[in-house]
Amino acid sequence: MTGSRTHQQALTTAELPDLRPTWAPLRGDLAHDGAARRTGVVVALPEDTGTNVYHLCPEGGGDPWPALRDHLAPRTDDAEDGLFFDEAAMPPGGFAPDEDGTP
Repeated sequence: MTGSRTHQQALTTAELPDLRPTWAPLRGDLAHDGAARRTGVVVALPEDTGTNVYHLCPEGGGDPWPALRDHLAPRTDDAEDGLFFDEAAMPPGGFAPDEDGTP
């Protein structure tokens, strides 16, 4: 090691850039609530209710629940391996019939 510090190492905690996500859910967005471990549609924003919480509702309908912004993340259709969920659930080779005609 050279003993010298990089610019980032030399910064104090107060000087470090804010790395929190900048995504702010909008009404109608699909969001994942990490605290509730649920995904839902944003149906109310904090300014709608005069509070600091969002309200989400299950995609197919149901009772809404409150969620703090820090627990929300945008919901994507990508699985961790980069496949879409329907692709990730497919058996190897997809659903195409085999040579003998069985799916």
